[in-house]
Amino acid sequence: MHAYMNIKKSARISHDFWETTTEAGMFDIVAAGLGEGRHRSLADGHEFVNMSSYSYLGLDTHPKIVQGAIDAVRAEGALNTSTSRMRIRFAALRDAEDALSELFDVEAVTVASCAAAAWASLPLLASGLLTDGTPPLMVFDKNAHFCLNAMKPNVADEAPLTTIRHNDVDALEDLCRQHPQVAYIADGVYSTGGKAPVEELLRLQEKHGLFLFFDEAHGISTVGERGRGAVLETMGGINDRTLIITSLNKGFGASGGAIFLGRKGSPARRDVALRNGGPLMWSQRINTAGLGAVLASAELHRSDELPLLQRRLQRNIDLFDSLLPTGLSGDGLPIRFVDIGSEDATVRLAQALLERGYYASPIFFPVIARGKAGLRLMLRANMSAAEIEDFCRQLKELRDRHV
Repeated sequence: MHAYMNIKKSARISHDFWETTTEAGMFDIVAAGLGEGRHRSLADGHEFVNMSSYSYLGLDTHPKIVQGAIDAVRAEGALNTSTSRMRIRFAALRDAEDALSELFDVEAVTVASCAAAAWASLPLLASGLLTDGTPPLMVFDKNAHFCLNAMKPNVADEAPLTTIRHNDVDALEDLCRQHPQVAYIADGVYSTGGKAPVEELLRLQEKHGLFLFFDEAHGISTVGERGRGAVLETMGGINDRTLIITSLNKGFGASGGAIFLGRKGSPARRDVALRNGGPLMWSQRINTAGLGAVLASAELHRSDELPLLQRRLQRNIDLFDSLLPTGLSGDGLPIRFVDIGSEDATVRLAQALLERGYYASPIFFPVIARGKAGLRLMLRANMSAAEIEDFCRQLKELRDRHV
């Protein structure tokens, strides 16, 4: 018992942190969207800039994506098929998956979320169905996202499992030498910042046949040609010993999640996934509006607008780094973590920032280790330079006062 999860213990440890956050008015804010990452609290009318929005390119409010969602619902005449996709599916589902497969040159299937993608694919990998019938040693990076770690009990029922220190390539190579089949489970871009050492991992893949499993929820769209993300941009293209799951809700600006099963045109692997992959078999699909948004976003990713948005994002990242250096400065990615340490001080600082018109997420256990609390910030292409400059000034002033 509790070999991989202990929700009761986690809830006990984090309870006081959540209570403090709630009392400070930093949790469960009900707001109206004002566009461009700005909101108005419905409780008191307070307006603020969201510094913790995952919409890195600002696509969540893009008129073409909103219209794509509307058009798909009107075309199909229903929000859902209300049955398993294995039985009946709308053309919008077929078209969205075809568009993703063509855009990223992969064999793509979609589910309701990136977490559902992890649920569908990790047990498949552990079973050996993707590794010639031999269950691999499943090696989890210590900082792998919660949606990956939450699958450990299921994975452990199919294959041996271990966890190694964050980005510890040497330890991983030692395991590759000791076991005939090894799969490494990591984030391409981590939700609290930083990325996987993809080039070194590809070296291990070439040398030892390592299977690579990446969560690219925070990488897709923000970087790479046609928004293919940090992993595929480094690889040049997916291979048959790599599987990628991603969100279509964050940088991509639509809805749901996707699994990139391998190279485009891999019907055998697609059939294995659809017939055995948990949520893929059930009714965990993206609804019709979301599929229309996926189609519109895929079209936008093929246009000249995407590199323009990526350049705007990079300018904002560079500006932020010049004003408020952090341990992640210079990595070219949109996530920044401002280390505070004390959970109480972090919440006080976040509360003071909100009063001055900026929402920044206070992060503490279980998202991050106890005593390592801080502010998680997400930079966006549709932030103005003036907003970034003012936020950095306010943060430095308030940090000196509250920390």
